[in-house]
Amino acid sequence: MELKLEVAKKEELQILAEIYKTEFSKPPYNENWTDEKAIEKMNFFSKEYDLYSIFADVGVVGFIVINPNFMCPGEVAFGEEIAIKEDFQNKGIGTWTFKEIFKIYNEKGFKKFMGIVDVESKAFELYKELGINPSKKDILIEKELKDV
Repeated sequence: MELKLEVAKKEELQILAEIYKTEFSKPPYNENWTDEKAIEKMNFFSKEYDLYSIFADVGVVGFIVINPNFMCPGEVAFGEEIAIKEDFQNKGIGTWTFKEIFKIYNEKGFKKFMGIVDVESKAFELYKELGINPSKKDILIEKELKDV
């Protein structure tokens, strides 16, 4: 299977929104996305972050979003989202995509890749295989605001 990673084009945003909505509605995320909200999110990603389409022989099979301005702009490439259509998961596409992203941002002079991962997600195992380890210094904190 031949793979390609390209900056997403406007005409691909609808496809990417559908992938986003479909894949993030499944466990462990169980997010409830409407078509409208998903396309709005893709439009935001394409304007504010680096949004890449992932292609296989059949066309667009996923996307990855990188925030190049997180924490230390130009130093930390922050992985915001990745989604690959279910039929194309567990075929090495995620591994290939991250290796390409690491090359791209290394060539741009970035020093570190960071992201947030749900420990129950399929991506968690992928990250460990790629040597993306839990931070030794920083942790994610959270507070439910519904009871404030």
